[in-house]
Amino acid sequence: MAPLVSIIIPTFNRAQYVEQAVRSVLAQTLSDYEIVIIDDGSTDYTEELLLPFKHRSNFRCQYQSNQGRSTARNKGIGLAAGKLLLFLDSDDLLLPEALEHLCQAAALHPTAGMIIGQTQFIDEQMKVLRTLAPWKAGTLADSLYPALIRQRFALLPGAFVVTRNALEKCGSFDSLSEPCEDYDFSLRLALYSQLQYVDKPVVQHRMHAGNTPETSIYLGGLKVALKHLTLIDRSSHLPFTLRRKSKAAWLLKMADNYYGLAENMLALKYYLRAFRVYPRCADLQMARQVAASLVPVEIRKKLKPFMAAPIANDVW
Repeated sequence: MAPLVSIIIPTFNRAQYVEQAVRSVLAQTLSDYEIVIIDDGSTDYTEELLLPFKHRSNFRCQYQSNQGRSTARNKGIGLAAGKLLLFLDSDDLLLPEALEHLCQAAALHPTAGMIIGQTQFIDEQMKVLRTLAPWKAGTLADSLYPALIRQRFALLPGAFVVTRNALEKCGSFDSLSEPCEDYDFSLRLALYSQLQYVDKPVVQHRMHAGNTPETSIYLGGLKVALKHLTLIDRSSHLPFTLRRKSKAAWLLKMADNYYGLAENMLALKYYLRAFRVYPRCADLQMARQVAASLVPVEIRKKLKPFMAAPIANDVW
């Protein structure tokens, strides 16, 4: 009999973390799950660490040559038998009641293609640094796509489950969007699916020296933005106003990323383009960002403690 949920864990040279990720799944209060690990060509002692789990009937580990996280996750999708899918990074941890909370919400809201919980950020000592929610409790989920665009870190792997039906609509992970392939994937889910929010933390995202560099995230985010601007033009199912809001949100995201890359003039260009597309996107934060973009980079670095930071990572 197929399990209710499949937890797909891609890993590459994360021997110091992957065992903890697996044990966080084994500690779940809901037991109707399987674990599918795709070892993406690890050269450390990952294989030895995973050996003690291979006797379990709900545990599978497949090795492949190094091809990247998207290919690994997509292989996991092909092997998974669950009705729901959850993607967990091998350096992150599920909280004990994560599957119970997410799967209960999926049962209560059968039309939702994506059930999203909260993300806790933790340091190497497991101290919780902050908690991010994808949106405020009580907010209608039918028009959240443009708002979620600027919530990059509220939609990390482990924070949501997805249904098979939603997966068929949005497609699999896109290796061309790496290192922001998870961001692209979750936003495509939000574009084509109904969403439901669980007002509880479900995953702990570990901050450590091996995390993707910030500059790479900014550059990857620009690729994703250009891709989604094209998708919006083809999304006739979205009302006209929602398409305009979505375009403006992606232009704001591009501006935020260029600001983060210290490309002041490009940041200013896209803040102004967003305003032209949808003037109501302007707010105090955007005004502060536009003003900051007019400050030369070297001066801006000195004034950084006193200036507005991009809002892409904050809960709203």
